[in-house]
Amino acid sequence: MANGNFDLAITGRDWLLDHLYRFPSSPAEELLSLGYGMVKIVAAVSEDLPVSDIFELRELVEAGQLSPLRVASEYVHIADKYARDNHLGRYRVIPTWGASEAFLPDDADLLIENTQTGETLARHNLRVIDTLFESSASLIGGADTGRHPGKEEKIKSIIAILRAAVGGV
Repeated sequence: MANGNFDLAITGRDWLLDHLYRFPSSPAEELLSLGYGMVKIVAAVSEDLPVSDIFELRELVEAGQLSPLRVASEYVHIADKYARDNHLGRYRVIPTWGASEAFLPDDADLLIENTQTGETLARHNLRVIDTLFESSASLIGGADTGRHPGKEEKIKSIIAILRAAVGGV
């Protein structure tokens, strides 16, 4: 879609943001939140790590106890931005592809992950220390998608139908 091969797509807002953090000039944008597939993108640590929030984690990093900080995530660009925005000093992002929870505590110190209930995190003895944002399925399009002759009305119609189907979310 971002390459111009498609006019519309459905994806999670989390994946759209990960893409936009990597490619800030991408024309991809959210056109409509579809309101299903709700998850929270969270920062989690091992129960064994004595921190309750991101500020306490930063203190451990600054004290040299976790340097470089190892951050595991499927959301490589969200994780990178989160570590930079929270001034986590020297860090390394470790890309994961499924079963990311298994990386903590041996192979990573911090996990950026999605969760619906938190049960999987708890089963792996992980604790949420921050919620980055909420995500759900979204209809996305290019910034100029509706500007093509003949497509604007069709796209508006599709958006209206989907908006009505999801109850105006």
